[in-house]
Amino acid sequence: MYMLPYRCKVTNAHGVVPVGRAKVPAWCEDDQSKCTRGPKQMVYWNQLSGNNVEVSGDDSQGRAKSPGYNYKMGFSGGAQNDIFGL
Repeated sequence: MYMLPYRCKVTNAHGVVPVGRAKVPAWCEDDQSKCTRGPKQMVYWNQLSGNNVEVSGDDSQGRAKSPGYNYKMGFSGGAQNDIFGL
């Protein structure tokens, strides 16, 4: 995998709300109510093994579905501000 997770120690934090457990993102281009809410895992797709996302068929523009970090998988622009306390 090309992304590496890092464990960080945050100091001088003012809040005490924990980060929720990340869930697998879901394809939700056609129905935003299907989107995974809260913290989301990284997308592992099209790997030899270890996929956490399976998609098939075409997207709304007629192209083969290809999950990414965008609204089609429930990600909005910027930071995941909905990750706390879930």
